[in-house]
Amino acid sequence: MVVKFPRNVQAINILRKKMNIALITAKGGNLSIPNKNLIEVEGKPLVVHVIHAAQQAKKIQHVFVSTEDSLIRMAAFGEGGKIDVIDRPPHLATPDANHGEAILHGAQKAQEFLVESIDTVTILLGNSIMLHADDIDRAITALELDPTADSAMTVWTAQDDHPYRAMCIDENGYLCSFGERTTTNTNRQSYPEVVFYDQGPWTVRMPVLLEARAKRQGPACWWWMGKRSIPLERAWVTGKDVHSMLDVAIARAWLQNNMRDI
Repeated sequence: MVVKFPRNVQAINILRKKMNIALITAKGGNLSIPNKNLIEVEGKPLVVHVIHAAQQAKKIQHVFVSTEDSLIRMAAFGEGGKIDVIDRPPHLATPDANHGEAILHGAQKAQEFLVESIDTVTILLGNSIMLHADDIDRAITALELDPTADSAMTVWTAQDDHPYRAMCIDENGYLCSFGERTTTNTNRQSYPEVVFYDQGPWTVRMPVLLEARAKRQGPACWWWMGKRSIPLERAWVTGKDVHSMLDVAIARAWLQNNMRDI
């Protein structure tokens, strides 16, 4: 179900022009911090900061919020403009629900709601506010410039947190290498370059998204992103969604620093 908010009625284009949408995923049942999408930073809930970034992106024509939470729904309602809420079913709002399934559900419901056909879906996390509208436009532009690509996603380059340095704890409580030891070299500059998703925009073509469940070709655990995903490197070096109050403090500092990378 899509909860449609009042707005000015516009003429329906029966030619079904293609459009780019933003899909903000923001469930209410959070384990790390209760109601973390609604934590206020600089006078606004986290999810509202994300909504504003999506609304300010030049290449986004419509914004959807996927949630099962009435308070998040009300927060989205207060922002006006071309924004609608998709009711997320309970089984996709549990702590162990697969995020990709919630994304697929949201994209399908958005297409049922719109007259225009969807070209790209930009997925945004409801509590990851360290992004600019330009990051969203950059991801969409990357797909416009490369018609063979399936998707684009923001990443950061990791050396200190390289997989070569990964460890786990064995059954006796001691540290051991994670998987087979690859190197004994402590010089991080000697390692092959690796990147990690940095909690920014995921932009994926709608046809790729609709086939994702069957194909599951995306990199790492991001199975909905298709086989050919463009990396868009950003300057900061850690993921920026919220799992602790320290993450909230970092987000607040970023906003107070006039949204410059810190």
